[in-house]
Amino acid sequence: MSKGFRTFQAAQNTWDPQLYFPTPPSFLKDWETRIVPAQHLFGSLPAAKRAELLLAINRLLTADKTIIQALYTKESGLSNARFESEFSRLTQTILLFAGHILELPWEKTSELSHEAKTLRKKRLPLGPVLVLGSSNFPLAYSTMGGDSVAALAAGCCVVVKAHPMHVGTSLAVANCVARALAGCALPSAIFSHVIDNTYNWASTFAQHPSIQAIGFTGSIKGGRALMDLAAQRPAPIPVFAEMGSLNPVLILADYPANLVAVAAQKLASSICTDAGQFCTKPGLLLVHDSHVEDFKKALLTALEQQAAVPMLHPDIYQKFEARKRQVFQVKGMVQHQTTQAASGLLGRWALVQANFAQLLIEPTCLEEVFGPFAVLSAFSTEAQLAELYAQLGGQLTCSVFCADPQRVSLLLQNTLNQKTGRVILNNVPTGVSVDIAMHHGGPYPASSDARFSAVGPDSILRFTKEVCWQFHH
Repeated sequence: MSKGFRTFQAAQNTWDPQLYFPTPPSFLKDWETRIVPAQHLFGSLPAAKRAELLLAINRLLTADKTIIQALYTKESGLSNARFESEFSRLTQTILLFAGHILELPWEKTSELSHEAKTLRKKRLPLGPVLVLGSSNFPLAYSTMGGDSVAALAAGCCVVVKAHPMHVGTSLAVANCVARALAGCALPSAIFSHVIDNTYNWASTFAQHPSIQAIGFTGSIKGGRALMDLAAQRPAPIPVFAEMGSLNPVLILADYPANLVAVAAQKLASSICTDAGQFCTKPGLLLVHDSHVEDFKKALLTALEQQAAVPMLHPDIYQKFEARKRQVFQVKGMVQHQTTQAASGLLGRWALVQANFAQLLIEPTCLEEVFGPFAVLSAFSTEAQLAELYAQLGGQLTCSVFCADPQRVSLLLQNTLNQKTGRVILNNVPTGVSVDIAMHHGGPYPASSDARFSAVGPDSILRFTKEVCWQFHH
């Protein structure tokens, strides 16, 4: 029997005295006996009944908001303002899906009279989905976050493996889901919740024949491991993994000089907010020669005004510090970093400046540093940008600061369309709107499949399939 594990209280820089114990192995046998009938029932329910469940979950989350907030802030160290933002995003996502599935065309019919047949195409749930809780979004990408909401809306049963660093928050949310299922007279196996501070339950479910898809938000290493496990199954399944990004920022030659300092201030805030622990944090700043000195001066001034806040837990902090050192050690890097004293797990900002030729030969500078860190470099031509992009992996976002967004060159448009999931014009990449027109994904390794979004109503498409029934007259 495990001795149990603890979460970390980042704001107090101490381990919580509360002990949590991994879900016992006996859970699997019980789940196996219940999951198939639960999926058959849930998958056959009309959209209106699934919407009813989502609305019930939303009501219970809202009723338990104070309880969830206390656990969230204690375990993550994130502020009350951040909680309010993320809680609002979670509840709005649930409401959005509850409405969307009532309007989604679940069936399409064509009468082919000349062939004396009818085609009826149905959109159906894939089946049970494994969702892995994310460390940096204890609500929006975790227990009832975007993946779970989309899967339930699609008619898929869900198994959530809670992130070990915010188990209390996860349990509180899972409790709301369990009560909602009971209130709707639906089987409890529609939503299962397991606790683990190892990879045991994640790998067990990733390989289980009943699981038909996986939703993951986290590191490239973690996403790749899940993709490999899923591919090695006798019948491989899709893994919808969102794995981070450099999120390049381009400040073009035609960008008005009087706005450069404003852009620098926005970017400083985007780099440092919540210790830069966002998959869309800008990590590579590419500034035209004509603007680079003014931009650098304004950026450093703005960065000095950013107060360091604790990172989520010791593992993230240690990896951040290690990656900073890696980049600092690259020959020729010009280093800038905060003068704020080290204390606890404070994520203290740092910036390195490299010449463009260095970027082309130093892959260490072109890998994500998760935290308040960025690489700055000047460029001369858009052809140089295209050359650099050829060496980059896929990106979730790219921000382009320019005078006229309607006149971005065809070369740059093609470059960005090939390597980027979302292009932001004259603003920062952090802040993802939950909307039908949003695409949150990108070519590998930003995500495992650039065709799908992890945010917004279209994210339901990840967990559905289409079957055509052909009737002959």
